[in-house]
Amino acid sequence: MPEALRTQPQDDALVKTRRRQIFLAACRVLARKSFHEASVKELALEAGLAAGSIYVYLQGKEDILILIAESMVAELVEALPAIRERTDGEPRRELLEIMRTILDVIGRYREAFAVMNHEVRYLARRPEHRRALGKITDEYHGAVADVLERGRTAGTIHFEDLRSVVHAIHMLCAGWATGANALKHIDKDAYWREIAAMIEGRFFEPMNQSNGLATPSTREN
Repeated sequence: MPEALRTQPQDDALVKTRRRQIFLAACRVLARKSFHEASVKELALEAGLAAGSIYVYLQGKEDILILIAESMVAELVEALPAIRERTDGEPRRELLEIMRTILDVIGRYREAFAVMNHEVRYLARRPEHRRALGKITDEYHGAVADVLERGRTAGTIHFEDLRSVVHAIHMLCAGWATGANALKHIDKDAYWREIAAMIEGRFFEPMNQSNGLATPSTREN
């Protein structure tokens, strides 16, 4: 791409608006075809931009995957203060609301998330993308880890390994998109009820030290 396009000064608000346009356009395109079938020109036209001007905001096609991840995590992070306020900072309620928000964000961009989730593992192997992906992942994991740690400190959420638990929570929520074919006759609320019940049963019960099983009788209402 011409260097002039890549170095053209941009107003921060305009950059944010354009990147949002490109993200939403990518979601629409990826609902119709695979990432490899989609072209940068098609993404630009879908976003209402001239084909060459998209390179002002992205270095190349693979940056679309990073933009999808970044945009979805941003929606979650923006929701966190309101979640904390609604739940009065009570970790168990807050965790469930964060998970529900993650599921809702995934649901809004279900096909794009599935594509990104599949492709990004290969992108992460490339040094030029590793830093950006690491930053997004850390922000996402931090949002979940924070409430888990507060719950553990308060004695209301029970787990052993933080990284494993954060990953498990992500996989439960991601299943709504990655398991779309198996779940095509299941609505999102039904899926949510099942994974919420798993979390309440596994994390909210003190462990019986003798057999490692949860003790249902201790559950708080």
